[in-house]
Amino acid sequence: MAEPVLKKGSNDPAVRDLQEALKSLGYNVGPVDGVFGAKTESAVKKFQQAREIAVDGVVGRVTWINIDEADQSHPVLKIGSTGLPVRRLQSRMSAVGFNTGGVDGRFGATTEAAVKKLQHDYHLDSDGIVGLKTWQVVDALENEGGVS
Repeated sequence: MAEPVLKKGSNDPAVRDLQEALKSLGYNVGPVDGVFGAKTESAVKKFQQAREIAVDGVVGRVTWINIDEADQSHPVLKIGSTGLPVRRLQSRMSAVGFNTGGVDGRFGATTEAAVKKLQHDYHLDSDGIVGLKTWQVVDALENEGGVS
C-alpha cells in the first residue's frame, strides 16, 4: 500500500501523521489538526528545501521517504502505536520482505505478526514489541539492503 499523496486542501487521516512527523522534526506546521493548510504547506516546502528534493509543497513518495529517513528515534512500539516511527518500521520491514500490511503509521495486528516473525528469525523474544534489540535488527537490515 503506497502512501497517500498529500497537498494543500487534503484532509486524509495521513495529514495528521504528516503534521506530527514534521513537528517532531522541528518544523512549524501550526496546529496538528489533520487539515493540510498554508502552514503545513510552508513546513513541507521548508523540509523539502532542507533535504534538497523538489520543493513543490506536495507530499509524494520521495518526500515520505525523506521524512522517514529524517526520523532516527527508536521508541518502544507495540499494538496501538502510531506515527512516524511506525511508518519507518513498516517501510524498512516491507523493503526486506516482511508483510506489515502496508506503510500507514498504524501498528496493528499485521504489523505485530511481521514483528514477531522478524524477532523469531533473528532469535529475539517474539513478543511483538519493538524495543532497542528489534530496532537494531531493523536498522541493520536497512543498512545492509536486506538479508535473507
